[in-house]
Amino acid sequence: MARSSITTNQKSTVASTSVFSFACVIGGAILAFGTTLLVSNIAGATVSGLFFQVVALFAVMTVACVFGSDTALVRSVSAALALEEHPSLWKLLRWSAIPVAALSSMVGITMWCVAPTIGLITDTPQLAGAIRIAAVTVPVAALMTVAFGFIRGTHRIISFALLQNVILSLLRLLAVAVALWAGAAVATLSTAWATPVAIVAILAWVLVWRTLKSIPRSAPPQAQGIGAEAVTFRRFWAFASARGFASLVEILLEWIDVIAVAIFLGPTAAGVYGVVNRCVHLGSMLEHTARIVTGPMLSASLTTGDAATTRRIFTTTARILLVTAWPFYLTLIVFAPVVLSWFGEEFVAGALPLSIIATVMMFAVSTGGVQSLLLMGGKSHWQLINKCSALVVAVTFNLWLVPMWGLIGAVTAWSAAVVVDYGLATLEVARGLRIHVAWASMLWPALISTVLFGGFALFVRMQLGATLPALAVSVGVASMLAAGIGWKMRRYLVQA
Repeated sequence: MARSSITTNQKSTVASTSVFSFACVIGGAILAFGTTLLVSNIAGATVSGLFFQVVALFAVMTVACVFGSDTALVRSVSAALALEEHPSLWKLLRWSAIPVAALSSMVGITMWCVAPTIGLITDTPQLAGAIRIAAVTVPVAALMTVAFGFIRGTHRIISFALLQNVILSLLRLLAVAVALWAGAAVATLSTAWATPVAIVAILAWVLVWRTLKSIPRSAPPQAQGIGAEAVTFRRFWAFASARGFASLVEILLEWIDVIAVAIFLGPTAAGVYGVVNRCVHLGSMLEHTARIVTGPMLSASLTTGDAATTRRIFTTTARILLVTAWPFYLTLIVFAPVVLSWFGEEFVAGALPLSIIATVMMFAVSTGGVQSLLLMGGKSHWQLINKCSALVVAVTFNLWLVPMWGLIGAVTAWSAAVVVDYGLATLEVARGLRIHVAWASMLWPALISTVLFGGFALFVRMQLGATLPALAVSVGVASMLAAGIGWKMRRYLVQA
C-alpha cells in the first residue's frame, strides 16, 4: 500500500517539482553569474584569482567534512519513507550530524592554524586572513549540507532549491556588492562569500526540525518489521564513506585545473581560468539540479523494485538535460568572446578554453542522470572508482600540459577527466544496472538544439560579428523558435 502510493505521488509531482527547481537553478545561476561579474570587473584578474583559490579551498574542505553523509541521507531517508520506517529518520540525522560536526570543527581549527604558513609559502600574505575566515565557516557549511541532504530525502525539493539556489545566491550577491564597495580586499570578499552560509544554515535546520515534528515517531502497524535491517550505522557510513571520497575527488576535479593554473601561470591567469570555470559551472548546475530532483524518486523506485518508473525517470531526465543544457553550451561555444568580455577585456583570453570545455560538457549532459542512478542504486563504490580514475588523468595531464600549453593544457586535462568519468558511469549503468538511454529518442531534441543554438547562432555571428547585439538576436530568435517547437512536441519530449 505504501509502496504504490509513494510511486503515484512521485509521478504526479515530478513535472511541477522539476519545473520549479530548474527555475530556481536559473535564478541562482543568474545571481552567481552577477556575483562573478562584480568581482572580476571591480577587483580585476589578480584579486579574482586569489578569491577563487579561497573559494576552492572552502569548497574542498566542506565536501571533505560532509564525507558523503548528505547523499547517504537522501538515499536512506527517502527509502525509509517509502517503507514507512519513521523512527529511522531521527537515527539517520544523528548518525550524520554528530560525526560531521566533530570532523568539521577539527578541520576548521587546523585551517586556522596553518593559514599564515600557506600565505608565506605562496608569497601571498593576504591569503592568511581569507583562509581563516573560511576556516570559521567550514563547520557551519558542513552542517548546512547535512540539513540539505535530509530535506532532499524527505522530497522537499522546492524548499531545498529555494534555500540553496535563490536565498544563498542572493545573499552572496548582496554581501559581495557591499564588500566591493568597502574595498576589494581578498579577506573582505571571503567574509562576504561566507557570511550568508550561516543565515541559510539556520533556515535549513529550522526546516529540518519542523519536518521531523510533522512525521510520526512510530511506524504504522502495516509497516512494522519491513526492511528492519535496511538502516544501520555501519551500512549508512559504508555508503557515505565511498560517496564521501567520490565527492572529495569530484570537487578536486572541479578546481584542480584552477589550482594548477595558479601554480604554473600565476594568479592573473588563474583569475581568467576561474571565470571560465564559473561560466561552465552555470550549465553543470542544471545537471546537479536533475540529481537533486530525481535522486529521492530514483531511490524510492529502486527500493520498491519499480523498474519501469526508474527507466522512465532516467529517460525523461536525459531529454530535459539535453533540451536545457545544450542550448546554453552551444551559446557559449559560438559567443565565448562576447560572454567573457562582460567580465573585462583581460578575460577574453579564455575564449578558446571556454569553447572547448562547453563542447565536452555537451557530451557529459547527454549521458543523462547516470551519476544519480549509480548513487541511488547503492553503487557509490563504482562512482568512487570512476572519480579516482578521472582524477589521476586530470593530475597527470595538468602537470604535463599546463607548463607547455598554458590554459589550453588545463582545458585538455579537464576534458579528458570528464570523458573518463562520464564514459565509465554510462557503461556501468548500462551493463551493471541494465538501464540505458534510448539514443534514438534523443535525436530530435539534439537536432533542434544544434540547428537553432549552434547553426543559426553561427550564421548570426558571421553576419553581425562577435557582438552583444548578435548574441541577443541569436538567443532571442532561437529561444522563441525552440519554445514553439517544444510546445508542439511536448508529448514526445516527456514520454518515456
